[in-house]
Amino acid sequence: MRFSSKIICSVLLFISTSVMAEVELLAGSGISIIAVNGVEVESDSLIGNTVSATLPNGINQVLVNYSAEIESSGDLEIETTNPHVIVFNAKDSRIQLSTPEITRLSDFETFDKGQQWKLADSSGHTISYQSKPLIKEGFQLSRDYAAELQRFNQSGDALSINSFAASNRSSASLPINNVASGVAINPLSNGSVYNSDSVNLPEQLLQYWYMKADAETRERFKAWIRNK
Repeated sequence: MRFSSKIICSVLLFISTSVMAEVELLAGSGISIIAVNGVEVESDSLIGNTVSATLPNGINQVLVNYSAEIESSGDLEIETTNPHVIVFNAKDSRIQLSTPEITRLSDFETFDKGQQWKLADSSGHTISYQSKPLIKEGFQLSRDYAAELQRFNQSGDALSINSFAASNRSSASLPINNVASGVAINPLSNGSVYNSDSVNLPEQLLQYWYMKADAETRERFKAWIRNK
């Protein structure tokens, strides 16, 4: 991907203010953050689950799954959902991702079809989102989430990163059909309809990875830009 000098300069200007606008995403009990904006994230806990992520302001895509203890035949078994792609729009806020209380297998299977996630800011206000499970048919010994997400983001699906870049206000305002669950996903509301003229995905990703880098890497990045 080639970035224009205009994008790079705007990122450096933004960095130089020492204030990086961002969104903090916190995952509730049983939820693991697998990837952010198409990039797999490293675990930040001893049990291997990533439970928080720092995101740039604007439209973001996260890949998550949920595990719960479900009673079956008198025993408790750990069930894990398919990975779900969730897309939402937020700015300068701390957001909690959670699920309804699930104890029965039937409720768990319904949840895995999508549209029962809960997103709320620190004031308790609901954050609109769109979501879709990534379904893999057949016997599964293990799954390559990174490869599955890459294929999804190259598919042209309305929730793919490639679609963000090609999206416009008129197409984003239409409901999205969730093939896996058979329900319509409501468009983002409260001013959160995606507008490709106002949101620059490469710039968002540059900001995100700059914030993830250590101080030495940031200095190398700035030195590299100054020499361009």
